[in-house]
Amino acid sequence: MLTLASKLKRDDGVRGPRASNPASDSTRRVSVRDKLLVKEVAELEANLPCTCKVNFPDPNKLHYFQLTVIPDEGYYQGGKFQFEVEVPDAYNMV
Repeated sequence: MLTLASKLKRDDGVRGPRASNPASDSTRRVSVRDKLLVKEVAELEANLPCTCKVNFPDPNKLHYFQLTVIPDEGYYQGGKFQFEVEVPDAYNMV
């Protein structure tokens, strides 16, 4: 997958090295998707109904999570529905 950070690194290689340390560039750059997800995950967890639970198998990868829904009323009461969600790199741009 192509991320904004990897594209910027590749473009830097074409233009030539910067004066800064390359190791600091890799730790400093974050994709646009990940910047947005930090805010939106906090909002999701704050507003999630009690019948839903979100699980992040790897807390460093906010773009992949598991959602479990256990309805407490209606036709699907007592059921358990699990979803795996992976947010693409182009999130909020395409």
